This record gives sequence, C-alpha cells and structure tokens, in this order.
Amino acid sequence: MLTFLIRTPEVPVETAEDVYSNAVGLLFPDNLRTFHGDPGSHVTYLSKRFGDIELRLADPLNEEDRTLFAHYIWNSGIQMAEFISQANDPSKTERDLKWNVEGETILELGAGTGIVGITSALAGGEEVILSDYPSQKILSTLKINVDKNVPENLRYPKKVGVQGHEWGVLTDEFSRSYAGHFTRVLCADCLWMDGNHYGLAQSITHFLSDKEEARAWVIAGFHTGRAKLVTFFDTTSQAGLEIETIWERDADGNERDWDREREDKERNRWLVIAILKHGRESGKMSDAEKQQQYYASILMQKSNRHT
Repeated sequence: MLTFLIRTPEVPVETAEDVYSNAVGLLFPDNLRTFHGDPGSHVTYLSKRFGDIELRLADPLNEEDRTLFAHYIWNSGIQMAEFISQANDPSKTERDLKWNVEGETILELGAGTGIVGITSALAGGEEVILSDYPSQKILSTLKINVDKNVPENLRYPKKVGVQGHEWGVLTDEFSRSYAGHFTRVLCADCLWMDGNHYGLAQSITHFLSDKEEARAWVIAGFHTGRAKLVTFFDTTSQAGLEIETIWERDADGNERDWDREREDKERNRWLVIAILKHGRESGKMSDAEKQQQYYASILMQKSNRHT
C-alpha cells in the first residue's frame, strides 16, 4: 500500500487527542492525506531504489498558503515517485517502464514537498525544475528538501532548481525563457481547484517541448471528486493537449479502465493516471493562432482571480 512507503517521526504522546492525531495514518490507511505540515514536521519516503528520502513539510504562514495544500503528502505524489524510481526494473510491465526519466528535461508543477522532482533528479533526469506557487514558505521548504536529498554534483550549475510559478501566468521571465523546453511535465494531485484547470493546462502546453516524444504525466486522487477530474481532462483539449492514455489505479496497485461516471464507493483508495501530449492540431497552429490562444489564457486567469 502506498501509505506504507511513508514513515512519520515518532512524537511524544501527552494526551488522548495526541494519540488519535498521531495514529491517523494507521486508523485510516486508505486516506490520501498521509501527514500534515505542522511546524518543523517532516516525513520520510522509503524508496527501495534510493533509500530514505526525508522531506520537510511547509508550515503555512497564512490562509492563502494553507489552501494550496503544499504542506501535505498525497498518494498521487508517492505513486508518481514510485513509477519513476522503478522504471528501470525489468520485472515491471511495458507500461511501467515508460516512466523512465533518464536524460529528460523535467518540470514539476505544484511540487509541494518535492517528492516527485527529487526522485526524478536521482533517477537520472538531465535537468529538473521543481515549481510551485510563488510563496516564500513553500519555495524555501522545497529548496531545503532538494539540498538535503539531491547530491551537490546533481544540483549545480543548472541540473536541479526550484522556481516559483503561478499556473497560466506565462509572461514572466521564467515562462518566456523555458517555453517549449521540457520533454516531461509532471503534475501530482494538482486538480482539486477546478477554477485553475485551464491555467494548469495552459502551463503544461506552454512548457512542454514540441518534440514528438514529449509527454506530460498527471496523477490525481479521487478524493478531489470525479467530476472535477473529468472537468480537467475536458479542459486539456481546449489548451491544445491530447490524452494519450488514461486509467485508474488503487493504493494496492489494482488497475481498471477510466470511467467518467463511475460511482466512487472507496474514492480515497483510487487515483487517475494520465499521459498527455500535444494535440494533433496544436503543432500546426500558426504563430498568430498561438498568440491568440496565449492572450486567451491571460484573460482566463484574470477572470479566475475575480471569481
């Protein structure tokens, strides 16, 4: 089970309330919220390939930071890290082996603790940028986790970095400099805010390379709600993306076909996994059409901020 790949620190128990709080992961092992970012807290990802990866969890400074949920570990991130770390295992299926990041240029959107980006760097990513909302607390925690878990020779000069990025905001220096740069764009549990779906899809399209083999990997938990997940995947086509493959997988590794309307009786156990690429027509767009789509995204993000 995915939650068993995370170890939480032992905390002195003083009250009955503390006993309950510390045992949440054991009482509800299917819960996708594995641990919460209290001040100074951390968790350890028990990677079979890379050993223990200790991750500090950001302590939100304000309500805006708190609603980003970067101070949680979710099963989507654990699952993507597992896919990436096990992609060189010959005993895995052909579909599992497609998660190899060796030699790829990688951007993680909504990195949170950095579990996916850090694993990508250790697994041989040629260049890895971990990005999240430009919150000082979130980005500083990401940098701490990168420095602690990624050897120095992999961090510099530009091998692994941390960058602030607000989805759909494509006019800043980072967005202009890295347009079409990444052969892999990774998103783990980034779909809970349906008002930001178009901005996220636009960021994926903007940063994803035009190379034929370039792909975006998206994993999200059904705790978000199936309707929100359906909305995102409908939105991707508007942003010039195409779904190459999509399926569902639970915390124990059982898999089934993607279903837009399935009733979720155990939704905290299940994830949706999708591989996206540039749409068939997106590569044929003229510069004027691309510019028109770009400005449409700017108008969309302004509209979202006022709703």
